[in-house]
Amino acid sequence: MDISKMIEYATRMAERFDKYVIMEIKTKSKQVRFFNSKIGIIKQWNSHVMQINLSKENKMISMEIENPDEKKIKNSIERADKMMKYIAEIPFEIDEDRNYVTIKIFDRNVLNDEKMVDIVKHAIDYGMGNEIAGVMYSQIEKIRISNSKGIFEEDENSMAYLSLRIFCDSSSGHAVSCSRKLENIDARISEEARQIAIEGRKARKIEEGKYNVLLSPLAFSNLISYFSYFSSAFAVESGYSFLENKIGKKVADEKISIYDSGIAIDGIFSRKFDDEGIATRETAIIKEGILKSYLHNSTTAKRHGTKTTGNAGIISPIPWNTVVMHGDYRKEEMLEEMNGLFITNLWYTRFHNYMEGSFSTVARDGAFYIKNGVKMPVKGIRLNDNMERMLKNIEMISKEIKQIYWWEVENPVFAPYVMIKDVRITTI
Repeated sequence: MDISKMIEYATRMAERFDKYVIMEIKTKSKQVRFFNSKIGIIKQWNSHVMQINLSKENKMISMEIENPDEKKIKNSIERADKMMKYIAEIPFEIDEDRNYVTIKIFDRNVLNDEKMVDIVKHAIDYGMGNEIAGVMYSQIEKIRISNSKGIFEEDENSMAYLSLRIFCDSSSGHAVSCSRKLENIDARISEEARQIAIEGRKARKIEEGKYNVLLSPLAFSNLISYFSYFSSAFAVESGYSFLENKIGKKVADEKISIYDSGIAIDGIFSRKFDDEGIATRETAIIKEGILKSYLHNSTTAKRHGTKTTGNAGIISPIPWNTVVMHGDYRKEEMLEEMNGLFITNLWYTRFHNYMEGSFSTVARDGAFYIKNGVKMPVKGIRLNDNMERMLKNIEMISKEIKQIYWWEVENPVFAPYVMIKDVRITTI
């Protein structure tokens, strides 16, 4: 069967149901892995899946078919029809918004393995002989969607990112570069990581207590990626968010504005439509410290008496690219005024109480205590605090914004440097 006709066939099969959404996703991916300052693995793989969501008499079944063909589609849909009588009722809504925006970058050359290898070689060179390890990844994604509202749309996306660490004695530095365009990946991030690693040597422990803390974009994005998931209406309804019942209330300092964008020009998760076929858009989550909206799909929007924000997730609304609005300070100014800790990276973030937003996280790679312009490397730092309290205690935000994505930041975040007062620090 002609692959271009696959989704049309599935649509015809699904028309026996009250509501349906069928999405076909084809991806081509390449990866260059390097370690011990040498390229070790070059990998390429393809994926083809079809996601089918069917609803009849207020009952819904979702399925995913790998490498779909006519037989697999027919058998899956017929089996779903037979299973409907055993399924409990579950609400499923599909709204309609065809105001598609297509300003995002698309780079057909993002899978050029020669250029990927060249970027990695330059990154290794910029490491200046220090041990370096990391990954260069790129992908092209083609999506087609059909639903019971009569929508039939296509989209094509590209993305790439370089994530690396440099090691110097017992110290390390981490940096990332992300873009929808391969030529925008900056191999010079090695210089940033190298500087952190060199300065982080001979680190000492500090006393526990409250400190003013400057978080780099890499560190701050770790926290904001969790925040963006807490802003999902599904997380709120499930008891996994400190944002419950706080629409219209202050949850951050007035300097903070955060929005979700499915249309950001260089946002690596930008898409034409969500998993229902709804046009993606920009949604203000926090504006000047006030919680303005949760992220919704059509089903959660109906329960909350509002409109979808174009963030389906059929079951759970999901963030696209989370954007923290820039501030008024240069990074250098923030460091000059610093009297406390400068943390370059975080990981192992764990929440003790989702409803309260209480969490702990560990400083990774170089961290520094700065006082009167003197920088001292420190180690063994754990942040034990509350997300809402920290957001309300933000004092300075940088003009510089950087897109961050790696395995500790599962959705892209455009993050600045932020200064937060009185952060609770313990040691490990």
